[in-house]
Amino acid sequence: MGRKVVCKICKEKGDSDLFFFTTDEKGRRKYYCSESEYNDFLNQKEKRYKLLDYIAVEILKYEEGQIVPPVMTKKIQALNEFYDYEVLKECFKQNKESIHYWIKVKNFQSEYGMASYIMKIIEGSVNDVYNSWKHKKRVIERQETDKVNVDIMNQLENNTVKKNENDEGILAFLDEEDI
Repeated sequence: MGRKVVCKICKEKGDSDLFFFTTDEKGRRKYYCSESEYNDFLNQKEKRYKLLDYIAVEILKYEEGQIVPPVMTKKIQALNEFYDYEVLKECFKQNKESIHYWIKVKNFQSEYGMASYIMKIIEGSVNDVYNSWKHKKRVIERQETDKVNVDIMNQLENNTVKKNENDEGILAFLDEEDI
């Protein structure tokens, strides 16, 4: 029996023999409930990084090293409780020109005001983007499940049922009285 450990993501307590672990750059073990939970965590972390990088470079046109305003990251985190980072990134992509227009026209006095205004634009269109994103996901899933294995179909075409010439069908099972 292993020692007691705590999952770094969900804080669930468990046994070191049952939990999945990784080793960090300092040689310390970090425990997770399962490998799939850990992979999902890394995937979400990568999506978040790509979203914030897109916002900094493409939307706000920041130079290397500048950070996204904290109020914007907090609102993105709040939206991420329901919406996936992919949806939020697509929403920023669709509203890019509108955001650029309003940044030029409004002459914001502070980063906070600009970030809040941008997030209101995003919040106003995120449901539409989410619905189209969900529809695309369903279509892709249907396409994957509807694919027919060509090898199986070829085998079915090559296999033909041969009927025996002596085959009497059901008559072979019936007695003379039943006929």
